[in-house]
Amino acid sequence: MVGVYVALTPPQPKVPPTARPKDVTSYERAFSSLVRFYTGSFKILTSIGGSLEICVILASRFSTHPLSQKILEALVPNPLYNTSNIRFSPIFLIGCSVATLGGFIRYKCYREFGRLFKYEVTIQQNHRLITTGPYAYVRHPGYASLIASCVGMGICLVSPGAWLKECGVLNTLAGKIAVWLYVGYTVWGAVSAVARTSLEDRLMKEQFGEDWNKWAQRVPYRLIPYVF
Repeated sequence: MVGVYVALTPPQPKVPPTARPKDVTSYERAFSSLVRFYTGSFKILTSIGGSLEICVILASRFSTHPLSQKILEALVPNPLYNTSNIRFSPIFLIGCSVATLGGFIRYKCYREFGRLFKYEVTIQQNHRLITTGPYAYVRHPGYASLIASCVGMGICLVSPGAWLKECGVLNTLAGKIAVWLYVGYTVWGAVSAVARTSLEDRLMKEQFGEDWNKWAQRVPYRLIPYVF
């Protein structure tokens, strides 16, 4: 959960519309306008999911307490489901590792870019080409790590041993809505991020010319080394 929280937290203030490039698609203009709502609401969604699971785990450990009983009544829809089945399964640990690694790489991107890392596409004054740190391996590690964090967290939430899976929440209408909402957010972010890689490559090539060409020759992959 921490990895996703880091990945979805803007490190710099919002770029005003007047400072954004004009020669972009209408989709990009719309996404830039909504990107902070997207990250903020997605962060709330993931935080709620993780927090509710923690509440169920704690309540099951102290099940005789009146508050624990109320929590279990509210969050475990069927008494036939056993909260003792909530555990760290191998799939959960894989998802957790992916989400944590994604958050760490995203944080490294924030540090490497400094004031230049914006959630809106823009070319700033005294903009420079960043080719070190994660950017020495792929050209858009910030987007790759964001997608990894969100996918990893999603795996954690629905994996065997997770509250949603073991307590029957996935079988309820609310559970299905929450899962599809999470999937929708993840797909929306991934599609938008992949679309941005082409746009940002074009803008950087126009801005930095031969320096960008040399970097692109050294780092030919956008998101995943040796894959894409």
